[in-house]
Amino acid sequence: MTKGINGWTFPAGTSWAEAARQARSAGFEVLEPILAADGELSPGTDEAACRAVGDQIRRAGVAVGALVPAFYWQVPLTSPDPQIRGQSFELTLAALDRANWLGAPVLLIVPGVVGRWNAKTPAARYEEALFHAYEALRRLAFEGERRNVTLAVENVWNRFLLSPVEMRDFIDRVGSPWVRVYFDVGNVLAFGYPQDWIDALGPRIVRVHARDYRLEGGTPQGFCLPGDGDVDWPEVFAALARSGYDGPITFEGRGDLAEISSRLDRLLGRA
Repeated sequence: MTKGINGWTFPAGTSWAEAARQARSAGFEVLEPILAADGELSPGTDEAACRAVGDQIRRAGVAVGALVPAFYWQVPLTSPDPQIRGQSFELTLAALDRANWLGAPVLLIVPGVVGRWNAKTPAARYEEALFHAYEALRRLAFEGERRNVTLAVENVWNRFLLSPVEMRDFIDRVGSPWVRVYFDVGNVLAFGYPQDWIDALGPRIVRVHARDYRLEGGTPQGFCLPGDGDVDWPEVFAALARSGYDGPITFEGRGDLAEISSRLDRLLGRA
């Protein structure tokens, strides 16, 4: 397995070339750039600029592990409004193009939003969200294949796809090798057990976010560095071994790069 860092860790305004240099200096092998609303990488960034960013990252000695869009919470694929769903679909096509130009083999997908963690009313009815998410991913699978980019559905705090069995069945129903799972270890701990999810999802997992979570928190403030929370990391890595996963283990969140790198080294048995 390789050691990765997500782009949210870097201060706003850091160029991706500089982020890659800092990541490599701290011992990371993989970087996940963010596709933001504007700036160096956005849905409007042209092909030449995207290819230049990918080349700069690789010249720093770091692989591009995935591209992470920042727009799904604002324009979800499962919105009750068909215009918003259409906008989300078009933005996903733009993200697939930029992932291809960047050289990112994976595009992270938030499949839909039934509600945020603290929302008192739903943003969409669950059954309708499931239908719209399936329809979107079924169509997007062909678009991912055309661009040689895998769409990886992440488990997030969206009150949607709340069990490993439901996630597994959703992926299997889409029925494409171009639609798989981006498994976030810390995200699942508030309502499940990561090792159980990994065993259920098995080879469907194409990427892993490794962050920890303190169960007594109950809010996003509970997320923390690996080893500071309640994740049973030996069980998680045993489950990953059973699944055959051998891809990047990527930290997502804030923190000191050297400290994050050291924590991941311990998890990976390198320390």
